[in-house]
Amino acid sequence: MEDISSTKTRDGRNKTYQWLKGEVIPAGDKDTRLVIVGNLLHEDSLLMRLKEEREKDIIDGHFLYYPLINKKGVCLWPGKYPNEKDVEIERKKVGNEITWQQEYLLNIVPSEDQAIYPEWINYYDEIPEKMNMYGGYKSHLEVRIGIDPAISQSSVADYTAMVPGLLFETKTGYKIYILPKIINRRLNFPETIDTCKVIYDSYKKEYDLVRLVVEDVAYQKALPQQLKVEGVRNVITTRPGSQDKRSRLVLTANLIKTGQVLFPREGAEELIQQIVHFGVEKHDDLADAFVNVVNSLLENHPNPPRIYSLNW
Repeated sequence: MEDISSTKTRDGRNKTYQWLKGEVIPAGDKDTRLVIVGNLLHEDSLLMRLKEEREKDIIDGHFLYYPLINKKGVCLWPGKYPNEKDVEIERKKVGNEITWQQEYLLNIVPSEDQAIYPEWINYYDEIPEKMNMYGGYKSHLEVRIGIDPAISQSSVADYTAMVPGLLFETKTGYKIYILPKIINRRLNFPETIDTCKVIYDSYKKEYDLVRLVVEDVAYQKALPQQLKVEGVRNVITTRPGSQDKRSRLVLTANLIKTGQVLFPREGAEELIQQIVHFGVEKHDDLADAFVNVVNSLLENHPNPPRIYSLNW
């Protein structure tokens, strides 16, 4: 059903999924038996999507999984490889560990340059109430909205992405709660301005301090200027400097892994997809907006000694 090239981007994975659901399955008759065979090439591959649908009882059927060697070290293909020597001969014939893991052991192997791993993602169910801190004051709360505006609305262009994050002070440091009101769609410049104002105003009703974070480069320079003209004063501009996108994402890795950046159970699926599979996804706009908001909270917070209490 799939190969490495077809699973490399979300668009490719969606096409395979839509082809199966929209053309293959409807072409069958009442008693048609559907058997889908393949390897697990991606966390979001067709087979993994079908596995999830079966677990959630969305579809009927069975998901059967037969790696050459299971987790207990037992060979499940004894007719072809009756002993350990035969397995070792086959492994050396393949001569590539990634291929061996994918094709024989049915493991999903991340890219060598993967920045964030799926098992590092930590979730929250609800945001706690403000804490009573030392000295009698309430814990500091601040919402920042990372924005990565797109230049074009064409069908191949990037999306305009907006990722809000809540900085929450605790007695041992700070946590960043990624909020589920995430924007990721194609917008022209006036629509981007309007959307920024709407999301800004929506959080101002709940939190005293709300800031927008935009990169101060190229076309994006016009956005903070226009927002200020339109009355949105709390706009922070950042500059990526000499660091590439991946390097900036890597700076957030320890915070994600240690649970100091938390994600909602629902509403951030596409964001998580982009940061976990950064470099192979067709679009990375949400990942860029995420980096903007997290790194701005670390770099530009008005009380940096508290930030330093994070366990880097």
